[in-house]
Amino acid sequence: LKFKQQWYQTDATNAVVDCFLGQTKWFRKDIMDRKIIDDNLLGKRVEIEEMFSNKPLEISGETLLQNIQNIQKEWWLPVSKKLEWGNNLTIEMETGTGKTYVYTKTIFELNKQYGWSKFIIMVPSIAIREWVNKSLEITAEHFQELYGKKIRFFIYDTGNKSNLVNIKNFASSANIEVIVMNYQAFATTSKESRKIYQSLDDME
Repeated sequence: LKFKQQWYQTDATNAVVDCFLGQTKWFRKDIMDRKIIDDNLLGKRVEIEEMFSNKPLEISGETLLQNIQNIQKEWWLPVSKKLEWGNNLTIEMETGTGKTYVYTKTIFELNKQYGWSKFIIMVPSIAIREWVNKSLEITAEHFQELYGKKIRFFIYDTGNKSNLVNIKNFASSANIEVIVMNYQAFATTSKESRKIYQSLDDME
């Protein structure tokens, strides 16, 4: 498959990225665990387990609003007078315009510009969840050509016992990591699925 970059898709991505102008590029790294390994050949050594997360948003609400207003003025859109839902933003695109491609490209650009590497794609149904997963698969080579890296992604499935392993890998990797999940994962009452809410000792 050959994917062609459409100008409006690039404009849409740039508009999202420009909302956060002023944010410095970096990531947050914390120590999850330290283990002493006693090796017969190498002797004792300390093995450190790290957790990587997105650097918190450091620009003020006033700067965020100003950035949004500048974008709205540039595209002749109604100008927001305030941030209606704090730092939560809604970006809308019409059906058939390539939303999945755009937000995948946006993930790469947010990583490139600000160093953010942890993302969750939340969808309304299992069918769409599977489509998003497939889309990430078939566009992987295309985006690697553009950015020189790939997204590591997995489906959070309440029936999959490898969830905790995947989430731990999600946290401990410095690469671009994406969880794909549907809303029903939060509504389920199964004991296994509720572990996503638990505070685990090795992930605090």
